[in-house]
Amino acid sequence: MNSYRNISFYEVLKVFFLGGALSIFITVFLYQFVSFSAQNQAYGVMTWSDTISIGLVEELGKLFIVIYFVRRKKYQYILNGILIGAAVGSGFAAFETAGYIYASGNQLLNVALVRAAIAIGGHVVWTTISAGALVMVKKSQKFSYRQLLTPNFLVFFGLAVILHAVWDKGINLMGSLIITFITLITIAWIIVFVLINAGLKQASRIKRSGPSANSSQYYN
Repeated sequence: MNSYRNISFYEVLKVFFLGGALSIFITVFLYQFVSFSAQNQAYGVMTWSDTISIGLVEELGKLFIVIYFVRRKKYQYILNGILIGAAVGSGFAAFETAGYIYASGNQLLNVALVRAAIAIGGHVVWTTISAGALVMVKKSQKFSYRQLLTPNFLVFFGLAVILHAVWDKGINLMGSLIITFITLITIAWIIVFVLINAGLKQASRIKRSGPSANSSQYYN
């Protein structure tokens, strides 16, 4: 995704560690404003409102960090957004998994292996979708929070939240949670490939027209 060669490996590592830690911190802060159902508090069983709240809070927490990095470096290419989003999502997933492992007791190895196996369809791709959509609507303009209200962004961000919520709900498709995960991973990656395709079209257009070409028409 770094076809423009404008993001160093050091920057990716910084986004991974710093972005992952800060997004966890912001998410914990945002959870202070969320109330979960009595069913969840009493029996530990999440309702749809619970999982949607979790999806919204965690995707917003990561998105705020993506916005910070995108604004600071003024990234304007979709592939930049995808890379930054993947780094933030990976960092968030790593710190979250570390917390699960710490609390797992004798199930430490099982938790680590399961989390690793399903990581390909979790926070990494959900944040990739949000970040790619963010840069897609921001284009070469200065970032404004009004851009988050554009239909294109809301559709992709909404899809990320829904994928997250359904993932946490743990519905068994055809009696199997594994089939559910495979289905959600497939859908998520189809969405990611749509954004990657848009990013590659943008890169091709810039290559043909030169770096000074207007990038505001790249999403067709």
